[in-house]
Amino acid sequence: MAAAGDACFEVLDALGLCRLTRRAGDLDGAVPLRVAKACVPLLEGNAFGLQITLARPIEVQRRLGSLRAEPAGEHREALLRAHRAALPRLVTQGFLAPEGAWHRALRGGIAWTCRAGLGPPRLRLWTGLLVRPDPGLWLRVAGAANRRNVLIDVSEAYFADDGAFVPLVVELRVRDEAPRVLRLEGEIGCVAPVLPDVQIEACALADAPEVGRAHAAFYDAKYFAVKKGEVTRKYRRLVGGKARAGEGRAGAGGAEEGSAEEGSAGPARARLVVAGPGAPEIAEVTEVTTAAGPDPVPWRGGARRLQSIVVRNAVPFRATFDGHTLAVAPEAPRLAEGAAAVERTFARVFGEDFVAANRGALWYLTKYFTPHPPGEPHFFVKPWAFTTTPPGWSSLLEGIHGEGYDVMRGVVATDVFFATPAVFHVRRIGAAIEVPEGAPLLRVLPIPRDLLRAGFREARFLDG
Repeated sequence: MAAAGDACFEVLDALGLCRLTRRAGDLDGAVPLRVAKACVPLLEGNAFGLQITLARPIEVQRRLGSLRAEPAGEHREALLRAHRAALPRLVTQGFLAPEGAWHRALRGGIAWTCRAGLGPPRLRLWTGLLVRPDPGLWLRVAGAANRRNVLIDVSEAYFADDGAFVPLVVELRVRDEAPRVLRLEGEIGCVAPVLPDVQIEACALADAPEVGRAHAAFYDAKYFAVKKGEVTRKYRRLVGGKARAGEGRAGAGGAEEGSAEEGSAGPARARLVVAGPGAPEIAEVTEVTTAAGPDPVPWRGGARRLQSIVVRNAVPFRATFDGHTLAVAPEAPRLAEGAAAVERTFARVFGEDFVAANRGALWYLTKYFTPHPPGEPHFFVKPWAFTTTPPGWSSLLEGIHGEGYDVMRGVVATDVFFATPAVFHVRRIGAAIEVPEGAPLLRVLPIPRDLLRAGFREARFLDG
């Protein structure tokens, strides 16, 4: 396995079952040409992290309320032999505690079933890898967004830096529409380093008027005039002039507003700037996976905190895609009520003349929905809030999927551009998707840019 960028965690491959791979932002030419030219956040979302990629196919079977996984076809015996040989080696060389919770779990095979209360069964699949983040960093495990097997959902998990190697296990839920025997190949998840020193504070637009002015300056009359006929590339120009390398974690210690004081070891401080109803929530990671065992344990890291923003849908709507046209039907009174509230907020902060002079920038928010060109099953939802981060920090926009649709993963440079739209990909043809008010759409997680393309170091067995 080859690393790209600065290495910030270690990986030991014990089985040869999975490898960590790097994606191209254009998904090897699979994205539309228009997106490849202009949509930097989506391209960076495609390329984010390292993909957990199966080197050998796996078959998942549902039996009597449980899930079972084993290598497909001719690979089965080879993997079983590798598993039998790896466990005593891992214990003898100190990678696993003898008779510890991880040792007991992995003795039963590469996968086992778990449940949360009366919920559906989930499959914990050991990738054959063990990981150890560098001091001060965590590893985040999630699904293979934007190009994924839609018959499985991957639980988000965080691997803390407790100084020990931890088996990299992916927890999967098999969807009801999947066949009884489901074959898994290729990318099944994504692992990426994050910095657990992030605190987010919420404030009103009146307390951060510079954010509203920056929004209006970006979406000015010239922007919309150019956009009518061609791709503007304005976002690309805005972020392209910044020094992207080496400014990331240092941003947490700068003296800029929203960051820790100069010379401080304190956390990076981001802001959630609310401009309308349906304000997003601030969430905090409270459980992490460690060398203690497969079950997450409460995080007791004192001042070290990892917070994110959960964006929920503010306007109930239905959307239908027929292969050519994507029609969005919102609940009109709720949309009108929310749009009026956003306009009142901007008028109170900046005055009526500002609203009249920046009508296009306000429409970006008050219309709430923005369609893609005909033939594409995509549309935007624009939250009535902004996110700001310290210099050198971007935000991961992790989509939260629903029945018949995905919300796509993106990366936005929220130190200079503060909108965090949810980009929908409708997977149904002909039948409507329904998204109620309050449905979660996005998790917005601030990340230093020097971690976005970070790599790893290969660890080896001591007798290797």
